[in-house]
Amino acid sequence: MRQALRRTLRRRLPLRRLLRDLAREIPNAGGAVYLVGGFLRNIVEGREPGDVDLLVTRLSYRRTGDVLRSLSVKVPGIRNVVAAGRHFPVHRIAVDWGKEYIDVSSARPGGRRSRQRPRDAPAGTTESGTSLPVTAAGHPWPPVDDDREAVDDAARRDFTIDALLFRLSPGRFVEIGRLLDPFGGIEDVLRKRIRCVGDAADRFREDPLRIIRAIRLKNERRGFVLHPATASAIRRLGPRLLPTVSPDRLSVELVRSLSTDPAGTIDDLQRLGLLKVLLPESGQQANRASEKIARRYRFLRRSLGAPLPVHLLLGNLLADLPLEAAVATARRLRLPDLRSVASTLRCLHILTHPEALRFPRAETESALLAAEDTRGWIALYRAVQHTGKRPARDLNRFIKKCRTTPFIIDGICLEKNGFPEGPGRREILLRVREETLAGKVTRPIDAVRLAESMR
Repeated sequence: MRQALRRTLRRRLPLRRLLRDLAREIPNAGGAVYLVGGFLRNIVEGREPGDVDLLVTRLSYRRTGDVLRSLSVKVPGIRNVVAAGRHFPVHRIAVDWGKEYIDVSSARPGGRRSRQRPRDAPAGTTESGTSLPVTAAGHPWPPVDDDREAVDDAARRDFTIDALLFRLSPGRFVEIGRLLDPFGGIEDVLRKRIRCVGDAADRFREDPLRIIRAIRLKNERRGFVLHPATASAIRRLGPRLLPTVSPDRLSVELVRSLSTDPAGTIDDLQRLGLLKVLLPESGQQANRASEKIARRYRFLRRSLGAPLPVHLLLGNLLADLPLEAAVATARRLRLPDLRSVASTLRCLHILTHPEALRFPRAETESALLAAEDTRGWIALYRAVQHTGKRPARDLNRFIKKCRTTPFIIDGICLEKNGFPEGPGRREILLRVREETLAGKVTRPIDAVRLAESMR
């Protein structure tokens, strides 16, 4: 771990210099600073680390901010320091060398140290058989007494793979600090499982969004599973807790999980009894709907590759609902890019229900040629038809025909001939185009006569 951290910081020298300055200044003020969260998790997994999160102990939130702001004056590379965090206050350091931010939080008081069963933790045990948290090196926790506050904070985190801590050394080489793994997160990475810190029910009651986050973390990692105790708590508490989550927060986690593994996400939501909570509009057919949604996602991935665009991910999720109900559901869930999602749903409705159109050829052409993602919309249409065991039209061939069939009259022509502006003019244009694509109108004089008959 220490070698991997050293290699990472050598590739990101500006970050290494900033961490070295932080590891010097914060202890001088009486605190200690730790790398925490996903940065360490990614290193353990062999992934490229992303966002940098730091934890400061033994200093108040205000005092931590004072130290960071004084550091920004003395240390090059810090653009500014601002207070941030809607649900949990942090100090955010903006840096000069890129778009990344470094979030610095203060240790939360009142954390409870988790006690794990012997089969769940890689630690030694007490005489009573209860296992104790340990460091990554396998030594019983705590190695030193002043790490207790950091471990108490880690006990408040959601999952063990995110509860790793690395205390930065205040010397020249910050990476020779101390790694703490108090809840067996490294072992869980090796066993490929997502497990809550301590009691899963407590973690989910603290923040029900963790229910969807557990599914997202699992689907971001090939071969990972939910720990049985974590999955059991989701089944038991999810239907009651999930409706209390803000739709804005929920949609972010849902889209992130769908973007990584859409079919796997739907399978997990259904298996854990959550899909009917997210989509009560599906009624009593939630099981059947989930199978169709997952099959369509697999079809789309084969057709378009990964990742799928957001409007297709969400359009497919709602494709089984009536058009107006689907758009209303997208609004209720506060799904992102609502305009594109609604356009996708409307186009899909046109493609799958041509019998409901007055001018099926002309209206299909209008929808497809106006599409921002014609290839994606056609793939979604084919997926819907395929899973519904219905034949699909060759829309690519239809588009080629449309492009080689000229428009005989247009709105300017109608205006010159005295046709009033309004819905009637649009209906005339659609009727003429319908007859043109059907081969019934081939000359301008025929188009004008048809238009005159509709005046």
